[in-house]
Amino acid sequence: MRAAASIAVCSLAACGGGQAPAEGKAPREASSGSTSIAGSGGTRPQGPPQDFEPEAIGSFDWYGGQWPLPPTFGGGAGDFLALGDRLAYTYDTKDVGITAYRLDDGEITWCKKVPDGDSVALAPRLAGTAVIGAFARSTEGRGTSAGHHAITVAAYDAATGKALWTRDVVEGDGTAVPTAHIVGATDRRVLVSAEDGSSALVDVRTGRLVWTDRDFEGVDLEDTVAVGRRDDGVFVGKSTSDGRQLWKRQVVIGEGLTADPGPGLTLAGGIGQEDLLVDPVTGKTSLDMKDGASDCHYDGWTTTVCSGTDGSGSATVTAVDLRSARVLWRLPDEAANRIVPQVTSAWHGLVYAEANGPMTLDARTGKDLRTDISLAPSMVNDRYGLVYDDLDRIIKVYRARHRPA
Repeated sequence: MRAAASIAVCSLAACGGGQAPAEGKAPREASSGSTSIAGSGGTRPQGPPQDFEPEAIGSFDWYGGQWPLPPTFGGGAGDFLALGDRLAYTYDTKDVGITAYRLDDGEITWCKKVPDGDSVALAPRLAGTAVIGAFARSTEGRGTSAGHHAITVAAYDAATGKALWTRDVVEGDGTAVPTAHIVGATDRRVLVSAEDGSSALVDVRTGRLVWTDRDFEGVDLEDTVAVGRRDDGVFVGKSTSDGRQLWKRQVVIGEGLTADPGPGLTLAGGIGQEDLLVDPVTGKTSLDMKDGASDCHYDGWTTTVCSGTDGSGSATVTAVDLRSARVLWRLPDEAANRIVPQVTSAWHGLVYAEANGPMTLDARTGKDLRTDISLAPSMVNDRYGLVYDDLDRIIKVYRARHRPA
């Protein structure tokens, strides 16, 4: 359970207000994903962690229900946590706001509460030096007034928690408001989608509302296009500058399954249909995955590694180059007597996985690199590896090693 001292710290805070090689440069800033250099300070270590110290240097837990639960049991830490260079960020479901934890020891750095906040969903997002959250907010009616509701988007300085701007993107009478979540964020735009199938695009720097769409469930955000699904199941790409529809196509059967595997590609699938990697700019198919690809890990450079199943229901892992949509490698490989690892995360050319123990693989070749590492992190950056226990709902933080032990 959360310690009383930690509650006091958070309450007071709320009331108070390695470089990639040239050929491996990411198509877009890595801050649009789950990992960013926001809140860093100091120099960045060279290269991804080769291993981790055996003892955790800090931890933080669910605190009796402070974080949103992952959508499914067994969901990863990325479902509710945004990882910066030295801080991690989650929503607070009790005070309804954002809490920043220091990775060195798990202590709260800052906590900001949204007035009249009702609910949050999934994880906040990092966009450059800002952390951004989406909140359902309502005020009770008085007398004959039916009350008021809104979906509010708020941006804070990732290092200090200083409020940068707030914007109501959906407003109306009454207190029933759909829960919203942030689909994605770049250094220019943030895409917010609500459970009623509506979405809004907001300018990251100013909080200006760029456009809204009542029939557009956002699933992916790129620099120039936002991708979403309409109520009739049609897949749509919209311009991030003015909301103009750029393309549409029917790609799913039954309930649509969509995700963002990394910059430059959108994952789309459906019941009884093979998963496709779609070019978000044109809407055209970049790669038919053949196998299912329900869980993809972007390494922050140019590779995404997707776990799934083949036609017989057997587990598979497929690595894809984001720029060309070319399959780099696939496991299992019966000819080489290689099995499928359980991929836990990927970062800057390394894949972290479990297969007869924690290990790393080369993200570009699939070759086994280290089979003697201490752990396979759920999330990773240049300095830390985070391990999430979904039974106890606790995250332990381990310091990175950059040279072989």
